[in-house]
Amino acid sequence: MEQEELKRLASRMYCEIFQRLEDPRMREVVNHKVTAMYGPPMVRPDVALVSFQGGGGDDSPSRRTWPGRLLYLDDHFAFGRTLRRQFDDAGLDEVLRERTVAMAACFPEARTSESGRWTSKSGPRAEWREFSSAWVRRMLAAMRPRAVLVFGTKASLALGLEERWRNVEQDSRGWRAFGRATIEDCPAVYCQHLSQGWMRRWVQMSLREVACLVRKRLGT
Repeated sequence: MEQEELKRLASRMYCEIFQRLEDPRMREVVNHKVTAMYGPPMVRPDVALVSFQGGGGDDSPSRRTWPGRLLYLDDHFAFGRTLRRQFDDAGLDEVLRERTVAMAACFPEARTSESGRWTSKSGPRAEWREFSSAWVRRMLAAMRPRAVLVFGTKASLALGLEERWRNVEQDSRGWRAFGRATIEDCPAVYCQHLSQGWMRRWVQMSLREVACLVRKRLGT
């Protein structure tokens, strides 16, 4: 897919998001803004980041299109600060700045105290999550990233990856800390979520795997 065609696909996604917000039933459960993409779409990026949903800490209006620059590069929240530091430690700072895309598996944002409600199996929140994750898969298939980095169990569940992780490693608490899978014919790597309970050793292991995939697909 060419860049202009990809932009048209992303524009269609945003159009459908705002059509859903016109439905009172779907709008009622959205207490904060809606964020689908954290940066511009890109054909063949090195890395695609997928977290579950934004934290609802910024109640500015929902964007009607993608940001012109990856928001995590200037983010003052914990996730963005940690992401920049960990990518830098792994020697992936240039990759993050220039060749990374990012999406939420569930577009409506929610504070940590509200996020559990967005894992429900039925109702408008479940419909939002299924709508969002279907679009994430569609965008991943179109963008074809060299590696997809999936943050945390909620994102993994939303993307239908929970039973598909292999080479799984657990940390000292028995929590999954690393795994490999495939999503839309793209290699995926599990990473502990960077906002809570993460351990540097395991995050760096996930990022080393990402670096290997990027080098492998580049033929270097």
